[in-house]
Amino acid sequence: MVRRTKIGRYELLHKIAAGGMAEVFLARQWGQAGFFRDVVIKRLFPHYAEHEHALRMFQDEARLLAELSHPNIPQVYDLGHADGYWYLAMEHVGGASLADLCHAAAKAEKPLPHPVAIGIVQQVGLALHHAHERRDREGRALRIVHRDVTPQNIMISLDAVVKVLDFGVAQTSARIDTDAGAVRGTYAYMAPEQVRGKPLDKRADVFALGVNLYELTTGRRLFRGTDVEIMTAVVERDVTPPSRFVRNYPPDLEEIVMTALHRDRSQRTPSAAHLALALDQFCMRHSVVTGSLVVSHFVRSVFPYERAHEAGLGIAHPDAEPSDEELEERMLAEELRTIGAAVASDAAAVVQSVRDDTPDTETEIEELSLDEVVLEDEEGAAARALPSGEDSLGLDAFDEDSDVKPVVLLSPKAKGEGTDGAFLGDLERRLREDADGSE
Repeated sequence: MVRRTKIGRYELLHKIAAGGMAEVFLARQWGQAGFFRDVVIKRLFPHYAEHEHALRMFQDEARLLAELSHPNIPQVYDLGHADGYWYLAMEHVGGASLADLCHAAAKAEKPLPHPVAIGIVQQVGLALHHAHERRDREGRALRIVHRDVTPQNIMISLDAVVKVLDFGVAQTSARIDTDAGAVRGTYAYMAPEQVRGKPLDKRADVFALGVNLYELTTGRRLFRGTDVEIMTAVVERDVTPPSRFVRNYPPDLEEIVMTALHRDRSQRTPSAAHLALALDQFCMRHSVVTGSLVVSHFVRSVFPYERAHEAGLGIAHPDAEPSDEELEERMLAEELRTIGAAVASDAAAVVQSVRDDTPDTETEIEELSLDEVVLEDEEGAAARALPSGEDSLGLDAFDEDSDVKPVVLLSPKAKGEGTDGAFLGDLERRLREDADGSE
């Protein structure tokens, strides 16, 4: 039996990854009445807890994430110290990193389609824009710059929800770095001003996002070599256009990519939101669908797996769960009952309508008042209300005191009459008698 350790109120299940300052675990938080949920625990290495600057950066990451509220940024639940460790509890994102997705796609010989690449980059752009524009509760701009937007820090769930991870090296006005001018991040995704150690703004993240877009749509790394070679290429060389490597690369998509990768940030795409909007307009012009279903379909085709079942942790009662055959039978029976009820209701309505339309055998002439007459147009619709003052019936021509006979509507055929001729003859006779009596 595997022995699982705990940190505070969290049970550590297994290690996911380890970095220079911390290690990451899949963990489980337990509560009362069988409540539990899976979380990610980021645990700082003990020797870094004694390093003031490293500890403050770890704590600042938690405080920073607590200020962010966006579907494409993981939620932070807790920051604490227990069992000799500083830890950070965060939302667990089931899925794979963008780096793992690209590797798996290359291994399966399934190049990332442009709609999938664009759909992923758009979600990352929206997350970055939220962070860039965020203000604290006093209304002060946080001026967050992620500084490490790499495929390893972009997670994609099987349902195509993209999450931007690791704000541990983020620059913000809420924190003043003591080592000013230090270069933090991954060289292959750094903007030229970041490599030079200059002050940064949100356009540094736009450059990194442009690198991701370039690589996803071309299937090749943009900057390669040693750290020195990469830094030289980033600072001194213009990016080779994607159309040099990919035939029929859309020219307007290439323009979007190249603008995001401009070495002069004054000429670069001004924000992550502008980049996401430009991609959205490109998709509209070319009728490209980049929704979550498109991305999810590709992700599941590359990672066709499901999480292993855990005995004893189900919340559906096993006795109440029908088999697939029983469920189909129940659904079919329910559909048949619904159809039968509808048919019976329609039949009853038809019978009642026939009864209502059948004239009484003892009543041959039905007298209606003028108020009960409903005028209908040629299509059978009820006549529209007339403008005030307009008298289409000519009622004003009648004098109320004059001898005017009431309006009488005659049923076209009395029930029980043998033929139409006999009925009409009898009707004419009765009208003559009424006329003679009135005189």
